[in-house]
Amino acid sequence: MSTEPAETPETAAGPSDDALYGVVSDKRRRYTVHFLKQRGEPVSVRELAEQVAAWENDKSVEALTSKERKRVYVALYQSHLSTMDQEGIVDYDDAAGRVSLSDAMADVDLYLEVVPRESIPWSLYYAGLTIANGLLVLLALWEVEPFSMMPDLGWSVVVLVSFGTSAFVQLYYNRQMRIGDDGPPPELDSK
Repeated sequence: MSTEPAETPETAAGPSDDALYGVVSDKRRRYTVHFLKQRGEPVSVRELAEQVAAWENDKSVEALTSKERKRVYVALYQSHLSTMDQEGIVDYDDAAGRVSLSDAMADVDLYLEVVPRESIPWSLYYAGLTIANGLLVLLALWEVEPFSMMPDLGWSVVVLVSFGTSAFVQLYYNRQMRIGDDGPPPELDSK
Protein backbone atom coordinates (compact mmCIF):
# COMPACT_ATOMS: atom_id res chain seq x y z
CA MET A 1 0.00 0.00 0.00
CA SER A 2 2.54 2.43 -1.22
CA THR A 3 2.66 4.91 -4.00
CA GLU A 4 5.70 3.14 -5.54
CA PRO A 5 5.74 -0.67 -5.22
CA ALA A 6 9.11 -2.19 -4.44
CA GLU A 7 10.83 -3.48 -7.58
CA THR A 8 11.31 -7.24 -7.25
CA PRO A 9 12.31 -9.72 -9.95
CA GLU A 10 8.65 -10.78 -10.21
CA THR A 11 7.26 -7.27 -10.63
CA ALA A 12 10.08 -6.21 -12.95
CA ALA A 13 9.27 -9.06 -15.34
CA GLY A 14 5.54 -8.80 -14.72
CA PRO A 15 3.14 -10.62 -12.44
CA SER A 16 3.91 -14.27 -11.71
CA ASP A 17 1.79 -17.04 -13.17
CA ASP A 18 0.35 -17.68 -9.71
CA ALA A 19 -0.70 -14.03 -9.43
CA LEU A 20 -2.35 -14.18 -12.87
CA TYR A 21 -4.18 -17.40 -11.96
CA GLY A 22 -5.33 -15.68 -8.78
CA VAL A 23 -6.79 -12.83 -10.84
CA VAL A 24 -8.59 -15.16 -13.23
CA SER A 25 -9.91 -17.40 -10.45
CA ASP A 26 -11.49 -14.63 -8.36
CA LYS A 27 -14.49 -12.75 -9.74
CA ARG A 28 -13.79 -9.47 -7.95
CA ARG A 29 -10.17 -9.46 -9.09
CA ARG A 30 -11.21 -10.24 -12.68
CA TYR A 31 -13.72 -7.40 -12.57
CA THR A 32 -11.08 -5.09 -11.05
CA VAL A 33 -8.57 -5.81 -13.81
CA HIS A 34 -11.30 -5.59 -16.46
CA PHE A 35 -12.35 -2.12 -15.28
CA LEU A 36 -8.81 -0.83 -14.85
CA LYS A 37 -7.81 -2.05 -18.32
CA GLN A 38 -10.85 -0.27 -19.76
CA ARG A 39 -10.11 2.98 -17.97
CA GLY A 40 -6.36 3.06 -18.58
CA GLU A 41 -5.84 5.60 -15.79
CA PRO A 42 -5.93 5.71 -11.98
CA VAL A 43 -9.41 5.57 -10.43
CA SER A 44 -10.69 5.99 -6.92
CA VAL A 45 -11.34 2.88 -4.87
CA ARG A 46 -14.91 4.10 -4.49
CA GLU A 47 -15.45 4.30 -8.27
CA LEU A 48 -13.87 0.87 -8.74
CA ALA A 49 -16.00 -0.66 -5.97
CA GLU A 50 -19.18 0.79 -7.45
CA GLN A 51 -18.52 -0.65 -10.89
CA VAL A 52 -17.50 -4.07 -9.52
CA ALA A 53 -20.63 -4.11 -7.34
CA ALA A 54 -22.77 -3.15 -10.34
CA TRP A 55 -21.38 -6.05 -12.38
CA GLU A 56 -21.73 -8.47 -9.45
CA ASN A 57 -25.36 -7.50 -8.88
CA ASP A 58 -26.25 -7.12 -12.57
CA LYS A 59 -27.39 -3.54 -11.99
CA SER A 60 -26.40 -0.08 -13.06
CA VAL A 61 -24.19 1.87 -10.65
CA GLU A 62 -27.10 4.19 -9.94
CA ALA A 63 -29.38 1.29 -8.92
CA LEU A 64 -26.97 -0.10 -6.29
CA THR A 65 -27.91 -0.03 -2.62
CA SER A 66 -25.44 1.34 -0.09
CA LYS A 67 -25.09 -2.18 1.35
CA GLU A 68 -24.07 -3.61 -2.06
CA ARG A 69 -21.53 -0.82 -2.55
CA LYS A 70 -20.10 -1.16 0.95
CA ARG A 71 -19.72 -4.95 0.77
CA VAL A 72 -17.53 -4.71 -2.32
CA TYR A 73 -15.66 -1.60 -1.13
CA VAL A 74 -14.69 -3.26 2.15
CA ALA A 75 -13.51 -6.46 0.43
CA LEU A 76 -11.41 -4.51 -2.08
CA TYR A 77 -10.01 -2.17 0.58
CA GLN A 78 -9.23 -4.79 3.23
CA SER A 79 -7.99 -7.63 1.05
CA HIS A 80 -7.92 -7.61 -2.71
CA LEU A 81 -6.16 -4.35 -3.56
CA SER A 82 -3.24 -4.72 -1.14
CA THR A 83 -2.69 -8.32 -2.29
CA MET A 84 -2.91 -7.34 -5.95
CA ASP A 85 -0.46 -4.50 -5.29
CA GLN A 86 2.05 -6.88 -3.69
CA GLU A 87 1.70 -9.28 -6.64
CA GLY A 88 2.41 -6.54 -9.18
CA ILE A 89 -1.11 -6.56 -10.66
CA VAL A 90 -2.12 -3.04 -9.62
CA ASP A 91 -0.51 0.07 -8.21
CA TYR A 92 -2.51 0.89 -5.10
CA ASP A 93 -2.05 4.13 -3.17
CA ASP A 94 -3.89 3.48 0.08
CA ALA A 95 -3.37 7.02 1.38
CA ALA A 96 -4.84 8.66 -1.71
CA GLY A 97 -7.48 5.97 -2.23
CA ARG A 98 -6.40 5.53 -5.88
CA VAL A 99 -5.68 2.39 -7.86
CA SER A 100 -4.41 1.75 -11.37
CA LEU A 101 -3.22 -1.19 -13.39
CA SER A 102 0.52 -1.77 -13.02
CA ASP A 103 2.66 -1.06 -16.08
CA ALA A 104 3.63 -4.74 -16.29
CA MET A 105 0.00 -5.86 -16.11
CA ALA A 106 -1.08 -3.39 -18.78
CA ASP A 107 0.97 -5.44 -21.26
CA VAL A 108 -0.69 -8.74 -20.28
CA ASP A 109 -3.75 -9.99 -22.15
CA LEU A 110 -6.01 -12.25 -20.11
CA TYR A 111 -8.66 -14.39 -21.73
CA LEU A 112 -11.48 -16.12 -19.98
CA GLU A 113 -12.73 -19.18 -21.80
CA VAL A 114 -16.26 -19.78 -20.66
CA VAL A 115 -17.39 -23.19 -21.88
CA PRO A 116 -21.12 -23.85 -21.49
CA ARG A 117 -22.09 -27.44 -20.63
CA GLU A 118 -23.32 -28.13 -24.16
CA SER A 119 -20.05 -26.88 -25.72
CA ILE A 120 -16.52 -28.22 -25.91
CA PRO A 121 -13.22 -26.38 -25.31
CA TRP A 122 -11.32 -25.20 -28.37
CA SER A 123 -8.46 -27.61 -27.67
CA LEU A 124 -10.80 -30.61 -27.96
CA TYR A 125 -12.44 -29.11 -31.03
CA TYR A 126 -9.08 -28.80 -32.81
CA ALA A 127 -8.07 -32.32 -31.78
CA GLY A 128 -11.30 -33.65 -33.30
CA LEU A 129 -10.84 -31.55 -36.43
CA THR A 130 -7.31 -32.90 -36.84
CA ILE A 131 -8.50 -36.49 -36.50
CA ALA A 132 -11.37 -35.94 -38.97
CA ASN A 133 -9.12 -34.24 -41.54
CA GLY A 134 -6.40 -36.87 -41.08
CA LEU A 135 -8.94 -39.62 -41.68
CA LEU A 136 -10.19 -37.91 -44.86
CA VAL A 137 -6.64 -37.55 -46.19
CA LEU A 138 -5.80 -41.18 -45.35
CA LEU A 139 -8.94 -42.44 -47.09
CA ALA A 140 -8.01 -40.39 -50.15
CA LEU A 141 -4.39 -41.66 -50.11
CA TRP A 142 -5.58 -45.26 -49.78
CA GLU A 143 -7.85 -44.57 -52.76
CA VAL A 144 -11.02 -45.57 -50.94
CA GLU A 145 -14.11 -44.69 -52.99
CA PRO A 146 -15.53 -41.97 -53.09
CA PHE A 147 -12.56 -40.19 -51.44
CA SER A 148 -10.21 -41.10 -54.30
CA MET A 149 -12.39 -39.21 -56.78
CA MET A 150 -11.15 -35.81 -55.56
CA PRO A 151 -7.55 -34.84 -56.41
CA ASP A 152 -5.01 -34.39 -53.60
CA LEU A 153 -5.07 -30.64 -54.12
CA GLY A 154 -8.84 -30.69 -53.46
CA TRP A 155 -8.32 -32.42 -50.12
CA SER A 156 -5.59 -29.93 -49.26
CA VAL A 157 -8.10 -27.13 -49.85
CA VAL A 158 -10.68 -28.90 -47.66
CA VAL A 159 -8.17 -29.20 -44.79
CA LEU A 160 -6.99 -25.62 -45.22
CA VAL A 161 -10.53 -24.22 -45.30
CA SER A 162 -11.68 -26.25 -42.29
CA PHE A 163 -8.75 -25.09 -40.13
CA GLY A 164 -8.82 -21.53 -41.48
CA THR A 165 -12.54 -21.12 -40.86
CA SER A 166 -12.19 -22.60 -37.38
CA ALA A 167 -9.28 -20.28 -36.56
CA PHE A 168 -11.23 -17.18 -37.61
CA VAL A 169 -14.28 -18.28 -35.60
CA GLN A 170 -12.06 -18.81 -32.56
CA LEU A 171 -10.38 -15.42 -33.10
CA TYR A 172 -13.80 -13.73 -33.15
CA TYR A 173 -14.92 -15.67 -30.06
CA ASN A 174 -11.71 -14.89 -28.14
CA ARG A 175 -12.04 -11.19 -28.91
CA GLN A 176 -15.27 -11.29 -26.90
CA MET A 177 -13.62 -13.12 -24.01
CA ARG A 178 -10.64 -10.81 -23.36
CA ILE A 179 -10.55 -9.15 -19.96
CA GLY A 180 -10.37 -5.39 -20.37
CA ASP A 181 -12.18 -5.01 -23.68
CA ASP A 182 -15.19 -2.70 -23.98
CA GLY A 183 -18.38 -3.66 -22.23
CA PRO A 184 -19.00 -5.83 -19.21
CA PRO A 185 -16.60 -8.61 -18.14
CA PRO A 186 -16.59 -11.64 -20.48
CA GLU A 187 -18.66 -13.95 -18.29
CA LEU A 188 -21.41 -11.33 -18.02
CA ASP A 189 -21.29 -10.59 -21.74
CA SER A 190 -21.77 -14.28 -22.61
CA LYS A 191 -25.00 -14.67 -20.59
